[in-house]
Amino acid sequence: MNVELRHLRAFVVVAEELHFARAAARLHLTQPTLSHTIRQLEDALGLRLLSRTTRVVALTPAGEMFLEEARAVLARFEAAIRQAERTASGLVGRLRVGYVIGAALDHMPAILRAFRDDYPDVALDVREFDFSSPEAGLDVGATDVAVLRPPVDLSPSTVFHVLLREPRVACVPDVHPLAGRERVTVADLLDEPIVAAPGDGIWRDYWLLLDHREGRPPPVVHEAATFEAELQSVASGRGISITPATAARYYDRPGLAFPLIEDAAWCEVAVALPRAAIPAARHFARLARRMVAAEEA
Repeated sequence: MNVELRHLRAFVVVAEELHFARAAARLHLTQPTLSHTIRQLEDALGLRLLSRTTRVVALTPAGEMFLEEARAVLARFEAAIRQAERTASGLVGRLRVGYVIGAALDHMPAILRAFRDDYPDVALDVREFDFSSPEAGLDVGATDVAVLRPPVDLSPSTVFHVLLREPRVACVPDVHPLAGRERVTVADLLDEPIVAAPGDGIWRDYWLLLDHREGRPPPVVHEAATFEAELQSVASGRGISITPATAARYYDRPGLAFPLIEDAAWCEVAVALPRAAIPAARHFARLARRMVAAEEA
């Protein structure tokens, strides 16, 4: 017969009470069942753990030694259960967070700090993705949760929570005829040579204003995977680009202007995660939503 945890628990309680009736009551067992369990344990070990008479129950020397080890085994088992429960609830473990360059620039540092404070036992693995990977790793399983800019090519089961909305602006060289204007229209931009994100897909098409072009191909003159490369290309006069308004604040430099596109729908920043996301990813998404809502209020 194999020794089971129920044998150890029964023995520890009997050793603590040194009284079978009281031990049976604690364990919610009948006294004969408890006596049988102790006999099974002793038979399996080939040892006498308890010396018992009709009046007295005492530990043998072997029983005293075994009690210490049995308590340690039970404690380790209970600790393993607690740790597994914490892991299953997203309080322990590892979380892979992806974000696209420039997404939630005003909020990401505070979100990451707050998550580390609230979930200190979850190791954060944070990775930045450039414009060639607007899905921020979710599409290939490289991340568990991502802060990105929809629309992106992801599974229909992906859950998106919009964190904020902001205007789109045109990025033009400061010598461009549109540079002196505070606002422009989509029609003002459609014939302009344009800098695009690498690759293809709905994210690239969105920033090329493809839904406004009525089937005409955009005059792409260059591809850039980062804001730095994009804005450098624009500043050098290769073309214009379409970018979020926050780029004008964080990446502005001499040689550029950022007129607001008054008739383009505002762009979004969202936290995205699989519908069957790990608990830590859901904690991160809730925290991000709460913090951005508080800061934007």
